[in-house]
Amino acid sequence: MKVIVFGAHSTVGEHVVKKLHEENVSSCAVIGNENQKELLIKRGATDVVVYEKGRLETLFTGYEAVIYLTGINPGAATGKTVLVDHESVIEIVKDAQRQGVQRFVMMSAITANESAGDASRDIGAKEMPDELLRHANLTYTVVQPGALNDKPGEGKISASISLESDELEISREDLAEVLVKVLKIESTFNKTFEVAAGDTPISDALASL
Repeated sequence: MKVIVFGAHSTVGEHVVKKLHEENVSSCAVIGNENQKELLIKRGATDVVVYEKGRLETLFTGYEAVIYLTGINPGAATGKTVLVDHESVIEIVKDAQRQGVQRFVMMSAITANESAGDASRDIGAKEMPDELLRHANLTYTVVQPGALNDKPGEGKISASISLESDELEISREDLAEVLVKVLKIESTFNKTFEVAAGDTPISDALASL
């Protein structure tokens, strides 16, 4: 499988690229500017490209899957979360579908107005890109994480269509592993679910959905 990662210049994206490399999966890391290229190559990206809208028309050719980190502007100079660029998401989904991509994994958010004490995390109206993906001719998975932290990954999570808590957290490393694992776990196909830190090994938690 060959995978394109949008938002690869974020911390989660770096973990995703590294884990794909560990799984011997070829990846194309889409970054915000040329200065981030060396780091993503070190993380194990097979190819690295700077995001440009005009490039989308041919970017997906030869790739089977996309991992898109919603809330990370693919053209931004940093990996900080920002208001979701709905237009960008729509273009990427449509171009991926047109060029034959079969699998699309999207990192979304648990609540529509998540802020987590940081105005840059208020993504608002998050259902628009999620709904677009659900109606596209793609095998999709939408992963809605709890608040992100920088703790080392433990390889264990809770996963459900709806998690009963207002104080959910997950490490960026564990979230990245979830995003990579769901590519091939059929129980996650065409589903939207929430993930947070927990006691169940990641593969087992995903297989139980």
